[in-house]
Amino acid sequence: MNKIILIAGNGKLPVEIIANLKLLHIDFKILIIKDSGYQKTLLKCDHEIIDLGSIASSLIMLKKKGYENLILAGGIKRPSLRNIKPDINTIKIFARYTKVFLSGGDNNLLKFVIKEIENLGIKVLNIKRIVPQIFIDFGIHSKKKPSKESIAYIEKGKKILDAISRYDIGQSLIIQQGNVVGIEAMEGTDHLIKRCSSLFIDGDKPILVKLFKKKQEMRVDLPTIGIKTVRLCKKHSIQGIAFSANKTVFLEKEKILKNLNSYNIFLVGI
Repeated sequence: MNKIILIAGNGKLPVEIIANLKLLHIDFKILIIKDSGYQKTLLKCDHEIIDLGSIASSLIMLKKKGYENLILAGGIKRPSLRNIKPDINTIKIFARYTKVFLSGGDNNLLKFVIKEIENLGIKVLNIKRIVPQIFIDFGIHSKKKPSKESIAYIEKGKKILDAISRYDIGQSLIIQQGNVVGIEAMEGTDHLIKRCSSLFIDGDKPILVKLFKKKQEMRVDLPTIGIKTVRLCKKHSIQGIAFSANKTVFLEKEKILKNLNSYNIFLVGI
C-alpha cells in the first residue's frame, strides 16, 4: 500500500484522508472530479482535475506508474449521461455503465464502478484502513441519554430503513413520537431536516436515524455526518441522532461530539 490514488469529490472527507496519508508517509495522487465542488485545499497536493469521461485513461496511466490502490471519497453529483464524453478507454465500458445507470439507484452504480476499477488491476480500499479514527462504535456517545420511548422510536426507524434499503433509497429518516415525518430521497440528510421541520409537532422531539443500507458497498458512499448536520438538528429541535456504529463517517468528530453535548442532543450507535 505504498502508492494510493484518491478520487476526490466534494466535502471535507478527502481533506481528512489526505492528512492521514501524509502522517502515514504514503505516496498519493489525487484525481479531482471536475465541477464536483471540491475543496480548494486539494490543489496544494499532487493532483489532476479530470472529467468522468477520462477517468479510465487516468487510472491506466497511474497503474503503469505503480499506483495499485485507490480510495473513493467525497460526494459527486450523479451526472447526466449526455454530459459524459467518454474517451477511447472509457468508451469501452460506457455501454455497460449506461445500462446500470438507467436501472436507477446509487449502490448498484457504485458497485459497477468499483468492479470496473478493479478490472484495471487497481484495488479499491475501505477508507477505514486509512482513517479509522473518523468512525464511532456502538453505544451512547453523548451526555444526554435517549429515553426508553426514544429507543423504541429508533428501533422502529431502523426496521423501516432496513426494509426499504433493498430499493436503494436514502440512508436517513426522521421519526417523531412513533410517526415517520420524512424519508431521505436524493436531496440528502440536511435537506431532509429542512423539509421536515415544518411538520414537527409539540411534545417529544423528533429523532434523526441515519443508517448504512443492507448489502451496501462498504468502500464508498458511507453514511456521513458533519458539523452542519448537527447544527441543523439544533436549529430544528431534533433531540437525538442514531447512526450505524463503525459504518458512519464523522467529519470533524471531536467538534461534533463537543457541539452535541453543548446542544443537549443525544448520539447513539446501533
